[in-house]
Amino acid sequence: MAVDYSRHAADYDRVRADEAVDRDFWLRGLVEVGRLRDGERVLDFGAGTGRFAHLLATTNRVVALDSSNAMLRVARAKGHFECVEGDGYRLPFRGDTFDLAMVVMVLQHLGDYGAALREVARVAHRVVVATSDMATRRLGILEEAFPTLLAIDRKRFPSIPAIVRALEAAGLRDPIVDDRALVRGLTTEEQLDRVRHRYLSTFDLLPPGEYERGLRFLEREMPRRYGDRFEISARFTFVGATR
Repeated sequence: MAVDYSRHAADYDRVRADEAVDRDFWLRGLVEVGRLRDGERVLDFGAGTGRFAHLLATTNRVVALDSSNAMLRVARAKGHFECVEGDGYRLPFRGDTFDLAMVVMVLQHLGDYGAALREVARVAHRVVVATSDMATRRLGILEEAFPTLLAIDRKRFPSIPAIVRALEAAGLRDPIVDDRALVRGLTTEEQLDRVRHRYLSTFDLLPPGEYERGLRFLEREMPRRYGDRFEISARFTFVGATR
C-alpha cells in the first residue's frame, strides 16, 4: 500500500519541518556531500512541500519536482523557485539540465528506485541522496509502541550498498558515503503531536489497530518516562556521486 501524501500536505511542514534543523543538518549535508556551489542549477527530486528548495533558492536556481499536486500547492506558496508536477521515472527535462539533483528521503517510496536514479543521472551531473540506514536504525520508545514499524521500513528502504550500486549502474562514479548524527530536543507534547499527525509515513502502513494502540501507549508512557523533555537521536546517511 502506498502512502497518500495528499492527506498529509497541510500539516506536513508543521510536524516535519524545523528551519534550524533543515538548514544546519539536512541542507549542510546536501551541500557538502553534493559539492554544491552558489549559482548552480538544482533539481529537488521528490521535493514535497519544498522545504529544501526554499532554503536553496536564495543562492541557487532550483526546480522542485514532485508527483503530489497537494504537496506542490504548499511549495508554491513559498515562492522563489519553480515547481513541477511530474513522474520520477520520466522526468520532463532535457539531459544535463541540472548541476546537482538532491533526493531526500524519497527512495523508499519508489517501486523501482534504480530506474528513477537512472533518470536523475540523465538530467543532472551530480546526485546526492539522503536516507536512513536501516541496518543501524533505532527508534527507542517508538519501537515499543509500534512493533512492526522497523520491519516495514527495513523492507521499504534500500540499503546503503544497494544505493551505491544503483548510482554506479546509472553511470555515476566516485561515490561518497557520509553518515551523520542528528540530535534534536523537543517537548514531550511536541513529539506526541508529531505522532498524532503521523510524521512518519510508515504510520500509514502499519497493520490495523497498531497505530491507535501505539499512540495510546506513548500518551501514557512518554510523560512518565521523560517528563517535559524528549530528545531525538538518530543517524542519517548522505550518498553522493558524479558522472
